[in-house]
Amino acid sequence: MVLSPVRAALGYGATFAQAVQQRRLLRRPEVRAAALRQLYFTGVQALPYVALLAVLFGSVVVTLVLSFIGTDNEFALKEVVWGGIRELAPIATALIIVLRSSPAIASEVALMRLRHGIDSEVWRDAAQEDEVVLPRVVGVAVSALLLVVCFEYAAIAAALVAMSAVLDTPVLAQLAQFLGAAEWWQVPLSLGKGLIFGTGIAVIACYHGLHIDPQVKEIPKAVIAASVGSLAFVVLVDLMTALLVPA
Repeated sequence: MVLSPVRAALGYGATFAQAVQQRRLLRRPEVRAAALRQLYFTGVQALPYVALLAVLFGSVVVTLVLSFIGTDNEFALKEVVWGGIRELAPIATALIIVLRSSPAIASEVALMRLRHGIDSEVWRDAAQEDEVVLPRVVGVAVSALLLVVCFEYAAIAAALVAMSAVLDTPVLAQLAQFLGAAEWWQVPLSLGKGLIFGTGIAVIACYHGLHIDPQVKEIPKAVIAASVGSLAFVVLVDLMTALLVPA
């Protein structure tokens, strides 16, 4: 039991390294098509949930903060909007991806594994296995990055509109103050976290889908392991970021 997390972490790393080494497979039309399908499922279909959550955060949370601190909107802009978006955007998108895509990828890959048979020629070829892993990793990683961007834009727009309504000031004035309170490094940090989250979630889901015993009852175990592993990965990366990056 003590070695299980270590063994899983090594397996995740090996799966990611193998996918990176076989990145040239993206030149194949079928691999690119699979990556686009994953992008559609993980990114496009999840966009309404991300947008709704972003609007709720940008409007409701900022309004509540202003009701407590009064008209000190500079504090709200800097601490709540910038700090909140920096932290919440990648976390929220990661959780949505974990809930929607991680179980789907793990079960899909596990079913493919069972369908072809664990000793089939198609699975003894590492390149064929990468044709399953690589497009899913690329699709989820790009989806996570784009969803973080959408979250930030929607949350910022909702926050500016809400603050303008509460403080009875023009939206453009709020925008100017918002840009003045901005810190440039928070945007790439948020985007970087989203990219790391998406990559890790896809790698973990593919790993557990591939490494199952040739039995149907193993599929739910792969789904659970992928979900738990993805959540643990997101929490660990977020914790490390919080310790390494100043507030």
